[in-house]
Amino acid sequence: MIKLLVVIYNKEKRLKLIFQKYNLNYKVVSNATGTANSKILEYLGLNGIKKNVYYTLIDSAMEDYIFNDLKLWCNINKKGMGIGFTISLSSSSKFIKDSLESGDIKMNSNKKNYELIVTIVSTGFSDEVMQASLAEGCSGGTVIKGRSIGSHGTMFLDISLEPEKEIVLNIVPTTIKKQVMERITKECGIKTEARGVVISMPLDNVVGI
Repeated sequence: MIKLLVVIYNKEKRLKLIFQKYNLNYKVVSNATGTANSKILEYLGLNGIKKNVYYTLIDSAMEDYIFNDLKLWCNINKKGMGIGFTISLSSSSKFIKDSLESGDIKMNSNKKNYELIVTIVSTGFSDEVMQASLAEGCSGGTVIKGRSIGSHGTMFLDISLEPEKEIVLNIVPTTIKKQVMERITKECGIKTEARGVVISMPLDNVVGI
């Protein structure tokens, strides 16, 4: 099974060693910032600090080994060091599948106790998204800058979307996912000035929470 590994971390040299060890060739990195209330920011080491978000594809057979190395080499299980998580993919191109899958596939026993909430809003409204999620028990998040395709905005469900976007990532326990999404939708949804779209997906494995 092919999975998407996402690591929010700042020390690229250490992370590169892990990528090289497992021959992870499909890598993308984006810039982001951490956001939370002041106490949580201090605890997580995210206050005002820019973050890098790394994306790569892995074979599920590697997953436990990679997460162990993230803890040993990157100390990512310690407060403020970063976060890593995996998401199962439903399909991939044959080239990727053949180059990644080892044949010794094992099922992950994780009960998927965490969910990733992704909120896409107009630029300038990420703070409102965070305030809504914090109000429902979320501890923090990551903001990534993005844009819609097209220089003059685009249309989605007959609604005009502005080009510049902010993407807010929140990892929350499954038990509070619904209430967090409902609060974000109420305060920052598509019918508000933020023009937000909210989706969620279960996470297979999480480290750094």
